[in-house]
Parts: sequence; C-alpha cells; structure tokens
Amino acid sequence: MQLPVLADESIDEKSFRNQVDFTIATGAVGVCAPAFGTEFYKLSDPERYRIAKVLVEHTARRVPTFISTGGGSTHSTVEFSRYAESIGADGLMVAAPRWCSLGAGELTEFYEAVCRSVSIPVMLQDADFTGAGLPAKVFVELAESCPNFQFAKIEVVLPGTKCAEIIRASGGKLQVLYGLGGIAMADGLAHGACGIMPGAGFVDVGAEIFRLYDSGDVAGAKSLLYRLQPYLVFALQHLELAIRIEKRVLVRRGVFSSDRMRTPTLHLDEEYEKQLEELVSYAVALSEEVHARASAGT
Repeated sequence: MQLPVLADESIDEKSFRNQVDFTIATGAVGVCAPAFGTEFYKLSDPERYRIAKVLVEHTARRVPTFISTGGGSTHSTVEFSRYAESIGADGLMVAAPRWCSLGAGELTEFYEAVCRSVSIPVMLQDADFTGAGLPAKVFVELAESCPNFQFAKIEVVLPGTKCAEIIRASGGKLQVLYGLGGIAMADGLAHGACGIMPGAGFVDVGAEIFRLYDSGDVAGAKSLLYRLQPYLVFALQHLELAIRIEKRVLVRRGVFSSDRMRTPTLHLDEEYEKQLEELVSYAVALSEEVHARASAGT
C-alpha cells in the first residue's frame, strides 16, 4: 500500500480504503502495510497502528492481510506485532532492523523473539537494496526453530540463487516472495518464488504475468514483464521516486486524489517530471491493453 496524504500531510483514509478495494479488484491475493511503500519511516507510532487497523478492517477478510511491524528494537516490534494479531491480521512482515550494523546471530535472536510473541505467520523482509542481505542459513534456522516463520521476502541483488537455496534447505517449508516492484519477477519464477509484492499501481499486470506463466506461456509472461520494466527501472532509481510514481499512477487510475508525498522528499526537475509522466502514461496504457485482452478472452 502507498500512503495517500492530504494538504496538511495527514493521512487520507478515504483514498487509502479506495486503494485496498482497487488492489483486490485488480488481482491482489493479499495486502500489506505500513511498509516502505507506505512511507513507514515518516509515520508516528500511532499512525502506524492506525493504518494497520484501517487495513485489517477494510479488507474484511477478502484476502489475507499482512501488517509490516518491523522497528528499531525487539520491544517495539513485539509490541506492534501483538497489536496486529489482536486486531485480526493474518500475518506479519518484519524488516530487519538496520539502523545499526548487527550480525546474523543478533538478527536471528530478534526474529525468534518476534515469532514467539505471536501465533500468526511471520514473513522476514530481507530489504538490503544494494547488497546480499542475510545468509540463507538464517532463514532455514528460523524455520526450524519457529513453526510460524513461513515466508521470506527478498529484496537484494541477484536474489535467485538465494531464493532457491532457502526453498531447498527448508524442505519447501518457506515460501519466497520477491520485492523491488517485481522487477526481477522472471528470475523469481525460475528459481521457485511463489509471488511478488509490488506497489498498488499495476497489480493487474503482475497478475496477468502469473496467469500466463502458470498456463505454460512462459514466453508470453516474460514478454509482458519486459514491457513493464522501463517503468520499473526508472522508479527504482530512488525509494522516494518509486513511491511518488506509484502515487501518480493511482491518481491517474482514479484511486488517489493526490500524489503528494510527506516531507522531506525528493524534488524532481522539469525533465525528470516529463520522464515520469511519459512512463506513467506508457504503463497505464499497458494495463489497459491487459484488461482489453482479458475482456476479449485472449
């Protein structure tokens, strides 16, 4: 989920609810917030709790709801995780605390504490956007010690080998999702990933890629992904840019009333704004093509 905000930068809950309905209608099999796409790093703790509650209540069991509860300490993460379980969340996504450098042993202890504090499934978000992230053995050891540790979301460079190793070494117990907007989706499918967690703007395109792949049309799935990649490559140059362009898409598609970002944020010059608009138009047209093909039964 992205974070819609009003002119005073307060949360636009109406647009947020619109987004939940939109993503489910366009093919999402689950929803998640407040994570990087929801600008969680700009939210107060009461706002994070509020978004969690709105997401769970408005989704109303139509699809599973995951709450992203990772924080800078074990205490705050456990507290938020227990709250998420108490309001009916179906699972948790927990990013590793990276405000200071910690070893695999310390991070394993952190995740064990979180997993043991709740009974619902836990997903480890391995968000190391420029590196290799946590070793595969950390995931496997957690799966052995904590029965509710069931998912890994990996957002690292060249994730395929790590994805396959996590699945193999865990005996298939752990399911792996790809992040980073799904840009490496073809790599993920080839290495056994079960899904992607993109932004809300083009869930329909991602769902169609999966449909094609599952039907045996691997070439068609890759072709559609490659057509979306210019948009993703541009977006992934900067986290704030990725969030901003997704919001612009949601405005274009009638879901958000504004693409406003919470400050401080990245400011784009006129040429970058032009590129952004061109790619939004290009990707929206691709989505419309996908819908037209679905309506025609092709």
